[in-house]
This record gives sequence, C-alpha cells and structure tokens, in this order.
Amino acid sequence: MSEPQARSTLGTCWRTLCAPLPNVMTIVVALAVISAPLTAQIRGRAPATRSTSSWWFSGGAGATTLNDISDGASRSVWKFGPDPLWQFRGSLERGLDDFSTIGVAASFGRVDVAVSPLAGAPTTTTATPLPAACAVSCSAQTQLWSLMGQFRSGGGTGFHTTFEVTGGVTGFRDMRTRDSLALAIGKSSGTIDLSGALGAGFAYPITQGMVIALVQDFGIGMHSKTDLPSGVGRTWRIRTTRASLRFQF
Repeated sequence: MSEPQARSTLGTCWRTLCAPLPNVMTIVVALAVISAPLTAQIRGRAPATRSTSSWWFSGGAGATTLNDISDGASRSVWKFGPDPLWQFRGSLERGLDDFSTIGVAASFGRVDVAVSPLAGAPTTTTATPLPAACAVSCSAQTQLWSLMGQFRSGGGTGFHTTFEVTGGVTGFRDMRTRDSLALAIGKSSGTIDLSGALGAGFAYPITQGMVIALVQDFGIGMHSKTDLPSGVGRTWRIRTTRASLRFQF
C-alpha cells in the first residue's frame, strides 16, 4: 500500500471513530461539573449559621441606689438613702443576629424610703397633705417598678462583654408609712416618670442556650414638675447592679 493510501485509510478511520466523540466530551464535561462542588466540600464546609429568630428570656435581681426625689404632688422629699434597694427583673428578647437582641424588660420591688416635708412647696388644692407622722420625717415604703424597651449587644462562645440600652418608664406606687396605720402618702396610684439607662457588663455561657450575666446600669429619670418650688430640680439618677440568668428558646 502506498503512503497516500495509508493516509486515506487513517482519515477514514478517524472519521469512523469521530462519530461517538461528542458523546465522550459530554460525559467528561458533566463529570467536571459534578466534581467541582464535591471538591469544594472536601476542601472545607461552609459554617452553619445560627437562626436569628431565636427568643431569650432572662430572670434575676438587682441592687439599686437612687438619689433624693422632690415630689410636689405630696409636698414631700423622698430620700432612698445609700443602702441598696432590691428588685426582681425579667426580660423577653428576640434575636436580631448572633450577637444582638431587642425586647422588653420589667422590674419590681417594694423599697424603703424616708419622707420629709418639701420646703417652700406651694399649698394648692391638688396637693395631698402629708400624714401627721411625717410632719418632720417618717419611714415609709413604696412599690418601685419599671417597664423598658431594651436593646442588647454582645455574645460569644466564652467570657464576653455586653452592652445594653433601655428606655421607658419608672413608677412609684402605693407609698405608705411603715407603722401600724400604714397611712397613704400622696395618691395610691403614685407617679410615673420617663427614664432610661445605659448598661455594660460581662456574661458567660454555662451551656448552649444558657448564659449568666452581670451588668451595671446608669440611668436618669424625669419626675413631675407639678407644684414644685422654683429652683427645685426634677431629675433623678439611678444606679443598678444586677445579675441574671438568660435562657434561649
């Protein structure tokens, strides 16, 4: 067989073998496409993200110190003293992301207070006179409560810092003398003041979904200015150290 004939025979062979060639290429391309994600999975798996729709509940107690408050409605000064005032506190929060929540927080406690007349308070028909036992000074108790919106930031797998911002109202209700008569001071419905606080602290996860936290709050409130003497301030400051246990559900 001559050389040109051999080339012709080889060309015929290639034409014969090239018929199934597109099918082979299709298989190769398909295998390459399938193997790409498999190779990516072998090299490393994307980290699973925690659901941000989780809810948190917390419960605990706090020790509060509160400065003096001048109350024109009862023509008295409320002196809470340097000793801590104990309150119970709880919150319900919804997760925004892995490290932030938003929700509501409430606190309540029955606390001691010393009541004395407010010098220079005008005598009006709307003011409630003090009981005779408080003509100079008397010991009393009142319900101290708060209801706040809360934003919280901070988290991690170990010991970490937390920051909180709260804003809402603080109330003083059912103030009465601490004696056998338990006479009412001011209106039994009490007063409600606008208030807010900034807090910072530390937290540590005991288990997954259970965190213990210690937070220091610094807050301020605005008392009613009704019947206050001229020059008497209406703002008050509050400081609270609180411990809580938080649960995720």
